[in-house]
Amino acid sequence: MKPLSIILTAAVTFAAIIFLTVPPSSSAREPKAPALSTASAEEIPDWLARWELARTLSYAKRYDESVAEYKKLLKERPDLSKAKIEMAKILFGQKEEQEAIAILEGVDPRQFDIDSVLLMADLYRDRRSYDRAAPLYRRYLQKRPGDNAARLRFAEMLSWEKQYEESLAEYRKIIAVLPDDVQVRRKYAFVLMWSKRYGEAAAELRRTLK
Repeated sequence: MKPLSIILTAAVTFAAIIFLTVPPSSSAREPKAPALSTASAEEIPDWLARWELARTLSYAKRYDESVAEYKKLLKERPDLSKAKIEMAKILFGQKEEQEAIAILEGVDPRQFDIDSVLLMADLYRDRRSYDRAAPLYRRYLQKRPGDNAARLRFAEMLSWEKQYEESLAEYRKIIAVLPDDVQVRRKYAFVLMWSKRYGEAAAELRRTLK
């Protein structure tokens, strides 16, 4: 082998050894995945996880467990009005009306969603706190005028309070939509009778009889 060939072969061999043994520069290395703790800018706090747990348990109809989690949540975050309302609804469904009312009375009414307004109205009605129930029914029916079941409960309550004209006005709204509902018409007739409008009451009662 000629001297020049020997020199070139040696140079190539040396370069290969250097390439295989020297680590690449940091700019050439693959980037590492970020640590899990810093992968997200926002972490889910314990209180929010507990809130979702309470909701999930209620969806699964595990109401006692759900209420227990809501109580733990509200001990940590007593400012969560929406969580209080959600727990009150569960308690109401479980016939724990007194506890439900105690919770709702601690919530600013301006925080109520429309379903909570009706819930509170019904609770006050059942407790015969009619003066507190009436404005809530009006507020609810202003938003949901087509809820005839709620309107009927309101109309009945007004008649119990001897507010006959307002009660009759609510009954007429229902009858306009449900003219063939015999029971509603009979209740309407009874209020007419209580307000001493006997002729109208008789006519309405006749319409309900064959």
